[in-house]
Amino acid sequence: MRRLALILLAGAAQAQTPAEAPPAGWSAPVYVDSAGCVFHRAELGGDIIWAQRLGPDGAPLCGQPPSVQPSLSDALPAIPPSRAGAVPDFPEPGIYLQLGAFSAGGTADRVAADLQAQGYRLWRQDFPRLRVLFAGPFADEATAAEARRALRGRGFPDAFLRQSE
Repeated sequence: MRRLALILLAGAAQAQTPAEAPPAGWSAPVYVDSAGCVFHRAELGGDIIWAQRLGPDGAPLCGQPPSVQPSLSDALPAIPPSRAGAVPDFPEPGIYLQLGAFSAGGTADRVAADLQAQGYRLWRQDFPRLRVLFAGPFADEATAAEARRALRGRGFPDAFLRQSE
């Protein structure tokens, strides 16, 4: 066990951590992150660490299916977080429709599934306990306003337009 601890410590300077932490309560000995890289659970000094598995050539073992499949809204393109009231840093020019802010991932997933099935292009903006969903970009104000009217009628009464800068 001491030898394993020394190997883990020796590699700590170059070791990678999972792209995201395993879900709370994850007790399996192996975790594959969303990037497909394999990590083994180890206990060191009473702490649980995730040691990256290396292949025979010493390179990280990646390319495996993730242990946890991302949710539908996790797979949406991300917009960097912005301050309250500030226009988000949209990646493309145009007009966007802010649909709502969701604290439950399942709700954001249901909204994303429904609106993608209708042909809307969606984006997400993540905050510590919220996920904001946007549709767009729309090329002009008339098209964006029509989408807003349609979506307000489908259960998004507070949807509003945001112009990219």
